[in-house]
Amino acid sequence: MAAKGKMFLVGTRFFCVIIFITAFTTVKASTTVESTTSTANFTTAAETTTTEATTTTEPTTTQAPTEPPTTTPPILTFDPSSVAANIDLGRCWCDVTGNACDINCCCDTDCDQADITSFDRCKESPISVDSQYCVQEEVILTDNSVYTSQKTQDGLFCIYKDNNQARNYYSIPDMINSLDTFNFYRDRYASFTYSPTVSADTTYAQFYKVGDPVFVVYEDLTSGYLTIPQGEPNCQSNNPVSYLVDQSFKCMRQMRTLDADSCENTPYLNASSYLTSVRIVKTPYLFTWIINGTEVTTPIPTTTTTTTTTTPAPTTVAVTTSNEQRSLYNNSYTMEFEMERVECVDGNGLVVDCSFNAPSFNASHCNNAVLGVEYHITHDGSNGITRAGVRLLLGSIQASDLPLTQTYGSSFTSVNEVNKTITERSGNPGYIVGKPVRAGVLVENSTLALGDRYAIVEDMYNLTIIRGSATGTCLTDSANREQINFGINMVSGCLIRFNLFNVSADQYCSAMQDTVIDAMEGVVDTLTRDDPTIQRRVATYGNSNPLVPGDWVQILRNAPTQTTAQDTTVTQEGPKCTISMGMHTEILYANTGALANPQPKIIGVSFKYEPKQDIIYTCAGTRCTAGNTDVDQSYEVRHSVTFIDASQPATGYVGEPPVFLAKVPYDFFYPFISSSTRTGPSSYLYLVTCIFIFLCSNVLS
Repeated sequence: MAAKGKMFLVGTRFFCVIIFITAFTTVKASTTVESTTSTANFTTAAETTTTEATTTTEPTTTQAPTEPPTTTPPILTFDPSSVAANIDLGRCWCDVTGNACDINCCCDTDCDQADITSFDRCKESPISVDSQYCVQEEVILTDNSVYTSQKTQDGLFCIYKDNNQARNYYSIPDMINSLDTFNFYRDRYASFTYSPTVSADTTYAQFYKVGDPVFVVYEDLTSGYLTIPQGEPNCQSNNPVSYLVDQSFKCMRQMRTLDADSCENTPYLNASSYLTSVRIVKTPYLFTWIINGTEVTTPIPTTTTTTTTTTPAPTTVAVTTSNEQRSLYNNSYTMEFEMERVECVDGNGLVVDCSFNAPSFNASHCNNAVLGVEYHITHDGSNGITRAGVRLLLGSIQASDLPLTQTYGSSFTSVNEVNKTITERSGNPGYIVGKPVRAGVLVENSTLALGDRYAIVEDMYNLTIIRGSATGTCLTDSANREQINFGINMVSGCLIRFNLFNVSADQYCSAMQDTVIDAMEGVVDTLTRDDPTIQRRVATYGNSNPLVPGDWVQILRNAPTQTTAQDTTVTQEGPKCTISMGMHTEILYANTGALANPQPKIIGVSFKYEPKQDIIYTCAGTRCTAGNTDVDQSYEVRHSVTFIDASQPATGYVGEPPVFLAKVPYDFFYPFISSSTRTGPSSYLYLVTCIFIFLCSNVLS
C-alpha cells in the first residue's frame, strides 16, 4: 500500500506539471497572436490616416450655388526640400548660429577642439523623451511630473521599448496649399481658438447676487456700470461696484496745472458729476422688463390643443408685448442718488461738516474740490437696492498738492441694519492680520443711561502713520495719514518744511520740535497729547468693548525732552538745533487660546522717539539773502511701525510614573504552602524537594 501511495503522489505531480506547461504555452500563443493583431491594426490605422491626410490635400472646387465664387488668387507652389523618413532630424538642436560656434554646444561642427575644451558643460536637449517605463499605479501617490502616464492592458505586461522603427518616428506631413485643407486640419486638431464666435443675445439675471456689477442708466438712455476709480498709482475708471462687496481705493490724478478752468471744469473735481444725470438700477430685471423702450411682460407658458385628439400639443412660450412705451431712465426700477453727507477738510486738517458747493478758484486755491467719494447703498438682499447715497469729502487744493490723491469707495448696508449701531471689528476676539488696530481716547461718561463711568471714544483718535505727498512733503492732517493695520510692519519718510517767519532764532528749535511731533502723532492729537486726564488707548482684542476700559491698553509715550538753551546755538548762517527727527511705534502682542486656533492680543503700545541729533539751518538758493525769513528749509523725518510677537510657549505637564503593585491571590502557592497568612519551613522544604526531583528526572532521561 505504501508503494502504491508513493506512485499515486508521483503521478499526480507529473500530471500537474503537464497541465501547467500546456496552460503557459496557450497563454503565450494567445498573447503573441494578440500582439500581432494589435500591430497589424495599428499599422492599418496609420496607413489609413496617412491616406486620408494625403487625399485631403487636393482642394475641393465644388461650391454650393448660394455661395459667391471664390476670388482668392492661386498660390504659387514649389517643391519643398526632401526630408528623409525614420531618422532623427534634430541631432544638434543647439546649433542655432550659422558659421559660428555656439557656446556649450558640443555637437556644433563650427566648434573646433579648442572651443569644446573651453566649454564648462554640454547643453542638454530641452525635449523630454517618453521612455514608457513600466510603473505600477499603486506606487504613484501624486503625479506632478511633466510626463504623461498611460494605462495599457491590465498591468500584467507593458512595452518598455518599441523595436519597430516606423513607430518611433513621426510621419512626414504634406505642405498645405489650399484654405480648405487648412480648415480641415484646423477643425480636426485645434483644441481652442481666439477667433470671435457668434455671441448669443445678452441675458440679464432676475436679481443681483454677491459680486455682480451694479447697473446705472444715464439720462441719454444709455446703460452701464456704477464705477469707482482705482489704480496704482493713476486713477482708472473701469472698476465696477460689486453688489454687497465693500471697496476702498486711493489713486492719483495727474493734474499738471491748477487754474480757474481746470478747477471749475474738471469733472472729477466737481461733486455734482457723481450724482446727477444718472440713476441706479434697483434690480437687473429692468432690462428684461423693458426692451428697446417697450414693456415686455414675463413669458407665460401656454398649451394648445386640437379638436380631433386629446393629446396636448408641445408647450410654447408666449411673450406679450404691450404698446406702452416706457423710459429706461425714469421708471420704478431705477432711483436717483441722494446726497447723504458732505464733509470738508479745514485749514488745520480737521474734517468738519459743511454744505455742498461747486468748485471755485480763488487766487491760487481751488475750493470745494472733491477729495473723496463713497457710494453708500442700502439693499434688501435678492429684492435689490432700496436706497443709494453719496458721501463726499471736499477740500481746498493748490498747485503744491498736485498730483492730487483722491479716495473712492463703496459700502452696503442691509435694510435690517439701518436702525442698528454697527460696530466694525478687527477680529473676534483676536486681531486678524490686515485689519485696523482699534484705538480711542479714554473719557469720563456722565450720561444718565450709563451712570458715571469711563468709556473709550474711538472717533476722537485713530492710530496712523505719516504719509508723504507726491512732492515728498509730509501730509500731517488726519484725512491723509495711513491707517496702521495689525501685523503689517511699515516705514515712512517725508519732508517737513520750516522757516523763520514769525519765529525768533531762540524759539526756532522748540517750534521745530513741536512740528516734528505733530507730524509723527498727527495734528489732531495736540488736543489729547498734553492733557494727562485724557489718555489714548488701544484695544487689546479686535472686538474689545469701548464700555470696558480695562480691555484697552494705554499708549506709552517716550516723548523728547523740552529743548533748552544748550540745544540751541545761533550761528551766522542760522540756528543749530539738537532735536529728535523720528518716531517708532512698537506694538507688542501675544497669541492666546488654543495652539490650533491662536487669537492675537495686543499687550502694549509704545511711541519711541529717536535720539536727538544736530540740525543746522542751511540757507541756499537765489532767495537766500540776509534777512529773508521766508526761505523754507526741508528736513527729513522718519516714522515706522513694528509688531513684536511676545507669545509665551505652551507649558506641557508630564504626569508622575505609575507605581506598579504586583499582587497575587492568597492561594497562589497552594499546595506548596498551607496558608496564605503563614508560611512554615516544611512548606518550603516540600517545594524544594519537588523541584529537585523534576530536575533529576530530566537529567536521567
